[in-house]
Parts: sequence; structure tokens; C-alpha cells
Amino acid sequence: MKNSLLKKIVLSVLVLSTMSVFAQNATLVPVISDDDAIMIKVSDNGLWAAGYYEVDVMYYGATIWDLTTYEAIKLIPDGEPAGAFDVTDDGKMAVGSYNNAPAYWQDGVWTSLPLPVAGGIGGVYSVTPDGSKMVGRVFSPNWSNGYACVWENGELIEVNHATVDRFGESAYFNEMNGISADGNTILGCLNYIVLPNRTAFLMKDGEYFMFGAHVYDPELGGDEYNFYDVLSLSPNGKWVTGDIYWVEEVWVHEGHVPFRYDVENDITELFLDDSEVASFAADDEGNLYGATPLNYPIRSTRFLKNGQWVSLDQEIMTEYGISVYDETGYDELGSIFSVSADGKTIVGSSGTIKYNWVFKRDITTNTNEIGLQSNPMKAVVKGSKLVMSGKVKQFTVYNTLGNTVINKQVSGAAITDISHLAPGIYIVSMTDYNQNTTSDKVWIGNR
Repeated sequence: MKNSLLKKIVLSVLVLSTMSVFAQNATLVPVISDDDAIMIKVSDNGLWAAGYYEVDVMYYGATIWDLTTYEAIKLIPDGEPAGAFDVTDDGKMAVGSYNNAPAYWQDGVWTSLPLPVAGGIGGVYSVTPDGSKMVGRVFSPNWSNGYACVWENGELIEVNHATVDRFGESAYFNEMNGISADGNTILGCLNYIVLPNRTAFLMKDGEYFMFGAHVYDPELGGDEYNFYDVLSLSPNGKWVTGDIYWVEEVWVHEGHVPFRYDVENDITELFLDDSEVASFAADDEGNLYGATPLNYPIRSTRFLKNGQWVSLDQEIMTEYGISVYDETGYDELGSIFSVSADGKTIVGSSGTIKYNWVFKRDITTNTNEIGLQSNPMKAVVKGSKLVMSGKVKQFTVYNTLGNTVINKQVSGAAITDISHLAPGIYIVSMTDYNQNTTSDKVWIGNR
């Protein structure tokens, strides 16, 4: 009896110890707004968040939150139109929109920024951690033009991006929506509201370039249906993520596919198994965070693990022993909107308004980090194209006789016309940038 009692005591101590370790490794805190403000962006260092809500294309409820105390700091008197879109590392400056124009908040005061056109309408979407450089967009008063804007030390500076989109048509509706911590890499989009012309681009050290150009190879045909969507830049400027809208067959097989672009190595990856996942954010290691489905207000959290988009709700229970419902009262976390540079602070909303949450994790003490970067190589047939996921560098297609029918060098996302091949089974052999190899068997042509 004494031994049995001793065993029970030891077991209880072990259980309590395990629960204590979980508690130390991660916290999940609900942050409910007294208005409808959504926590949309976390500072690079993970100590602050910024948010707003929108009514009839006007921004309200500008708020920053201290993520140490979870105190909400309102940046305007009630009822005035202002939204906070980003915040500096010290929490002393927020950027966004005030009276429907680009502005920043500092020392309790909103300051309007110079505009590329008189009476312009717009906002500031991203700011460097020290507040010295900001990016955003401005519409002309009649909405006929949209200008991609960069402000440095409060002054509007010239941006030498392309004047035509990827189809060679004049770029009238442009924006900047992300900037790296050092201010040297800026993410933007030409004709971002003109489909299918939307053209994502980067300004790196002042030089313009369109990334993922091979995805839009005009020789493939049908490229007019593909575009980058929901763009986001990692704090260090090394990764871009978002979605490509893929139309395999108009009105029949269409959908969003997440992507990741490696800026330094010029590699674009597609995640072909994860249609309708919205990839909203990337940390400095290239780990991706988002939700599904993209075009629906009620979503479920997703993050990238071992090349698959899996539920954050389930992962924090498995890895940290935290129940979403017990900690927050929410049935599920909903959407991940932003992540700190180190990936330790994640913010999002469980619904369309008001019900925010903050998840903090100490990945240095957890051996099962939840943001593994791998994206396995895979080949699939979509209509008349052969498409690949993963960091493919070279691939070869063989017929059943072992003859080579296609052999190409590529940069990750490979989209190749296969309409000329006879129907049948083919083997696709792929090699990545680390010389790893794999192969897939595919059927080409109508069955």
C-alpha cells in the first residue's frame, strides 16, 4: 500500500512538472477589443501589435497593444477615422491611415505625410523597426491612379519601379506593402487591383525586379490566369510569401496555391497540395503562417510543417499542452495574420472582428519546433501543364521506354507545357539545390 501511494505521488509530481514545462514554453492569451479592432500586425521584435477595423472603405479603431501587459492603447478619440497598420519595435510610433490619408502616430499626435497627388487617399502599410522608413499606397481623389509610395524621415522619395506590368500594359494602380528591417528591400505590386495584370515585384537596394517571372512564361499559354496574391515580406527581407491563383480549367478547376520566394537565391516554391490556404506571413527563417480557406471570413489556422500546412490549434495542444478553448473560450483560433522576426510571437483573430489572440512560444527550449521549412519535391499534372513543388533545380521526364522527352534546369516552381506529349504514363525525376533526388509517376493526357 505504501509503495502504491508513493508511486501515485511520484506520478502526480511528474504530471505537474510536465504541465509546468508546457506553461513555461508557451502562452496563449485572448485579447478582446472594446470595439471591432483586429490585431493585424506584430512588431518585428514581437513586443507590440497594431490594428484597426474597416467600415465602407474607411479605417477606424486605430490601436496598438503592449504584448507584455496586453494593454490596448487607443490612438484616436472615439469615432474619428484612423487605422494602425504597423508599429515600431519601441511602440512609440504607429503607421497607417488618418482621415483616409497616409499618416503616422507619435507622441499622441497624428502627422500627415506628403502625397504624390493633391487630395490623395491611402495609407502606410509597413514601417522599419526604428520608424525611419515607411511604405504604402495613395489613390488619386477620383480613384483613377494608385501610387506606390516610400517615405524616408517623413519625406516622400522617388521610387523607380517599372511603369508597365508583366503584360507590358501601363501600371496605373500600384502599391508598396512591405519593407525589411534595414529598409533596403521593399515589396510591392503593379496593377494590384487589375486582374489578371497583377505583378509582384521587389526593390532591392533601389533596383526593381519582378520575381517568379518563369511562372508567367508567355510561351506556356494561359498565364493570364495566374497572379501573386496576399503578398507579405519577412522582417529580414529574405522571404516573400502569398498565393498564386491557378486556373487549370476556367470555372471548373480554379484555386489559390501558397508560394514562398527565396529572395537571395531567386527560387520560387509552390505548395501544390494545399489549395485554398492563405499564406499571410513569413518569419526570418522562411517559416510560413496563414489560414484556410482564403476567401471565407471563418477560417482555421495553418502553418507550414514538413512541407504540409497543418493546424496551429492542434499543434499547440500536442507540443505545449494548451487547449485553445480552455485558454481563450474560442472554439478555434481562426486566422494567423502576423509573426515576429524570430517566430516566437504569433498574432491573429478567431473571427472577423474583435476576438484577437497572441501566442508566444519559446522555441529554444522545445525540440519540436513548429515551423520547419521543408517543401518536398513533387510533380503533378494540371491540365496541359506539368507543375512542381519544392526547390527543384533540374528535372527530366521519361516515357515508359526510358527515353527522355523533357530535360530542364529550373528555379523551384517549374511549369512546363506537356500538350505535345502522347497520352500515357511518364516518370518525372527531380533534383533539388542540395542534390537530393526523387521521382513521381504521372499520367499525361485524357484517360
